[in-house]
Amino acid sequence: MVVDELAASLLYQVTALAGEVAGRMNDGLERLELTGPTANLLWILDPDAEPQPLRKLAALMRCDPSNISLLSAQLEERGLAERRPHPKDGRVRTLVLTAEGRDVRERLLAVVARHSPFAQLGHDDQLLLHSLLAKALTDL
Repeated sequence: MVVDELAASLLYQVTALAGEVAGRMNDGLERLELTGPTANLLWILDPDAEPQPLRKLAALMRCDPSNISLLSAQLEERGLAERRPHPKDGRVRTLVLTAEGRDVRERLLAVVARHSPFAQLGHDDQLLLHSLLAKALTDL
């Protein structure tokens, strides 16, 4: 296969997978009363990691910081997260999961795992794919 055709084929496959994942997750998100964007933000809020500044969350989600403010407010209204000063720099705002937010995040991850098109792959294939995708995303 010519290099350009291979790159195009890979992009098509990744785009098709992203669409498939989004479609499969809709029912689970509705049950959790989450929208796609609020679910994405909840997903990237690792409760075991140091809190990330809101600007960093915006960069991770590839969106404008004003969108993170809106999504943060939606999660706060539901009692799933709280905006707090960064532990090392009080001038910087972070978003931290509440106990209920941790619970909903766990349920979200369970929905994702159940409906993932990768569930049909064996553990070794999942590890290989994870490694390859991580390598592809390294410089992003």
